[in-house]
Amino acid sequence: MLPRSTVTAPCKVLMIALLTGCGATEISAPQPVTPVNTAVVQAEALVRAAGESSGDSAARLLLEAAQIYFDEADYSGARKLTNRVQSPASLAAESQLAYALLQAKLAMVSGDSAAAMRWLTGNLTQSMTEDSPNAPEFYTMLGSLHEDNNNLADAINANAMAARQINHPNAAQIVERLWAQLQSLEAEELEQLAASADSYQLLGWIELGRVYRADEFNIRSQLDAIERWQQVWTNHTAAQILPADLASLQSLWDARPRSIALLLPLQQTAGIAIQEGFLSAYYEALAVSREVPIISVYDTSGLLDVEPVYQDAVAAGANLIIGPLNKDLVNQLNSGDRLPVPTLALNYSDSPQIMTGNLFQFGLAPEDEISQAAALAWNSGHRQAAIIAPDTFNYARLRTAFANAWQNLGGNVVSNATYGDTNDYSDVVKRLMAIDSSEQRAADLLDLLPRTNLEFTPRRRQDIDFIFLVANPRQGRLIKPTLAFYFAGDIPVYALPSIFDGTIDSAENRDLEGIWFTDAPWLLDSAPPLRQRADAELRPVPGPLQRLRALGVDSFQLYPRLQQLANAEVPSIPGTTGILSLSGNQRIYRALEVARFRNGKVELQALDISANLD
Repeated sequence: MLPRSTVTAPCKVLMIALLTGCGATEISAPQPVTPVNTAVVQAEALVRAAGESSGDSAARLLLEAAQIYFDEADYSGARKLTNRVQSPASLAAESQLAYALLQAKLAMVSGDSAAAMRWLTGNLTQSMTEDSPNAPEFYTMLGSLHEDNNNLADAINANAMAARQINHPNAAQIVERLWAQLQSLEAEELEQLAASADSYQLLGWIELGRVYRADEFNIRSQLDAIERWQQVWTNHTAAQILPADLASLQSLWDARPRSIALLLPLQQTAGIAIQEGFLSAYYEALAVSREVPIISVYDTSGLLDVEPVYQDAVAAGANLIIGPLNKDLVNQLNSGDRLPVPTLALNYSDSPQIMTGNLFQFGLAPEDEISQAAALAWNSGHRQAAIIAPDTFNYARLRTAFANAWQNLGGNVVSNATYGDTNDYSDVVKRLMAIDSSEQRAADLLDLLPRTNLEFTPRRRQDIDFIFLVANPRQGRLIKPTLAFYFAGDIPVYALPSIFDGTIDSAENRDLEGIWFTDAPWLLDSAPPLRQRADAELRPVPGPLQRLRALGVDSFQLYPRLQQLANAEVPSIPGTTGILSLSGNQRIYRALEVARFRNGKVELQALDISANLD
């Protein structure tokens, strides 16, 4: 029998060791397993397989692996594998194409668009065919590069080729991009593209663009034209995949307002002119289709409270209200609760914010005209402005609006002059050009000198780049020659639409020679049939009332399109008052056309003044 101590001591030691170990050892949490990137694993397997192959087979495996790295945004890895491909020009046609595409994509992510273009247009891509599996990607990339280089015609041509494969996963996106590019073309540019088109796909897209533009305000006409197009171009991509805004036309037409209430001051010339334009557009639509809305007209002349008339119109079944024209009545609409039906006011409230739901505002805002005149002068390189305007409260507001718009662009206003009711603008121009100061200095000098035969030629200030003129045609015809008389005939003059009386070719316009201005298409283009019919059938009216007629035309033609603009389904719509778009506060904005007086005629100028407009 062993001594007790020899039996228990080791056990005690063991127990202590166990207990001590349990107390000192921390049980660690399971370490997260790093997820395996199966794509990279696949790429590595392809690289290993390429090492066991040669020639075109090895190249195809390397390029496939490089594409995986590219898709994983590992551009360095993709570039290394691509550069391992030897003698790409000796590869099979599909491998050459894959190599060039990958090099182009790597160049694009590096910001080297010139290199990308060289890869896409080089010898390695000459085997590309319309039916190649890589065609959509190739032509989409090519189109994107052309668009970045402002070669819109080439971009459209490339995207037309890319859209051929309607079963491609990105076919719908390609169609939308192509359609947006087509819609951005001016009519003349579209015709130039048609003259050079040599493919079924491109010709079909151009013809679809033509029929869509033929009557952009009459949805019924557009639907009929699109249906006829589809019957002719049965094998075209767009016969299977229509652009979204064309595909939505039928639902837009089905949801159009069926009863419209027109609220106008019919005892005022402005209200009458708007009604004339509205009904001209109405009867034009009626000639196309019997599917026109019921029109009810309410006279708001002298009205102090719009609510009773508005509610009467809604109770009578109107599901769209157009009007009122009076700013105070528009303010009333914008200060209440949500309106029961969509309402297109023909003026702007004093508050720039949307206070009432369902209210849209559309008018001939001089602020739009001023901002575009400022942008036109700025884009022409001018920086120092002088202003001539009438000396009244309302025109003081316009002077301030122009000064603010000009300074917001970065320009300076260096001189101001106002005028009252006069036929002699000599003093006005002399103040503007600081010639009166020059004359005063001469007079002071004569007082100091003993002789009286001092020769003196007045000098104008030299720091004015251009003059912003607020005037009607009669005033302008007096002011412009006076500027020339006082040595300022070489200074460019920019004016508001008020400078133009609506007569395209007139001997009286010679006194406005060289003045730049912006105005509505309705006044600058007398060729559209609706304008010709209106002029033939209605009383002759001067320029200001012609603009109000155009407002009436657009207010009718907008009626089925308001929700389309509100939902941002289309960015803009060409109207008779300008290119119409909707701002965030539900105000219709008009982009005007640019014109200039030359040799007694008004000449349209193909200038884009939208770059500096928000």
